[in-house]
Amino acid sequence: MEQVHQNLRVQKWVAAISLLLLITKFVAYYYTHSVAILTDALESIVNVAAGFIGLYSLYVSAKPRDKDHPYGHGKAEFLSAAIEGTLILIAGILIIYKGIQQLLYP
Repeated sequence: MEQVHQNLRVQKWVAAISLLLLITKFVAYYYTHSVAILTDALESIVNVAAGFIGLYSLYVSAKPRDKDHPYGHGKAEFLSAAIEGTLILIAGILIIYKGIQQLLYP
């Protein structure tokens, strides 16, 4: 159980630092209008979302077995990974779209 609490603490720090970096990158984009910084900020959105999704999945997966879940809640981490992968795919598509748009209409 101590390992679960340690994982939750680490995940909370990861989420907080990711959120701080996200804000910093959007402030930098606001002042520079650099597409490179914008794409990095979009990637940070994925990091922040993944951090919070990971935090929630650790919380859910740490729950003990119950009547509805006789094998526990451990599968929540796999669902979390699928959601995070989808977010990465969406961010990649947006970054490619923005790059093509900037090439065609500078």
